[in-house]
Amino acid sequence: MILPIRSRVLQYLSTVDQACADDVMEALKVEYGDESQYKKTNFIDHLLNLEANGLIDQVSYDQDSKGELRIYYKINDYGIGTINRYLPKKWRVNA
Repeated sequence: MILPIRSRVLQYLSTVDQACADDVMEALKVEYGDESQYKKTNFIDHLLNLEANGLIDQVSYDQDSKGELRIYYKINDYGIGTINRYLPKKWRVNA
């Protein structure tokens, strides 16, 4: 079963300490890489939306080798609770 991509981004963040859009894209490339929505701007939008909804927190930032800003996010307790309430059991945290 493939999750909607934003749900999968949130679920992925529950498996790592922190991640930026590039990290998330690389991790989900096998699952979503062939989809038209597999674009960095969309992944940044997913992360910003998850942050705006209080599911993840910004933890740091830096610049990549091209001088582009990378913002790193970490899932919070509310995000984990959301995963465990709404995602299928297979995707839950500590299920």
